[in-house]
Amino acid sequence: MRDFKSSIIFPGHWGAFGGAIEEGESPIAALSRELTEEIGYSPETFNFFREVNKDQQKLNIHMFYSSMSVSLAELNLMEGTDMGMFTIEEILSKNLYSQKLGKDFPMVPLLLELFLEFFENIDKNIRAY
Repeated sequence: MRDFKSSIIFPGHWGAFGGAIEEGESPIAALSRELTEEIGYSPETFNFFREVNKDQQKLNIHMFYSSMSVSLAELNLMEGTDMGMFTIEEILSKNLYSQKLGKDFPMVPLLLELFLEFFENIDKNIRAY
């Protein structure tokens, strides 16, 4: 969950871990660095899903997914207000519960849009086998 700072976009909304790519850094190296900085963990391998360009927001998003070999309790939240693991159904509800704050908070709208596309793609690939 994003911090409640007026200086950031979508304060108090559920987001995803990640961040800016530094000069000379590859998207995968940036992801590994950002995860380590934000939660003290980075998986050994990542799977590329897609790249998304949102010119109106000046965003170039590289989407990856991975298995996680540690429990949520083993992660150390170093950026943000809260973190959690959620089912697809919970994510589709558009509001996720914060264990730390004891109530629901909305998701960043663009993130929800990207998750919907990801879930649709995974559903198609599962049915193909």
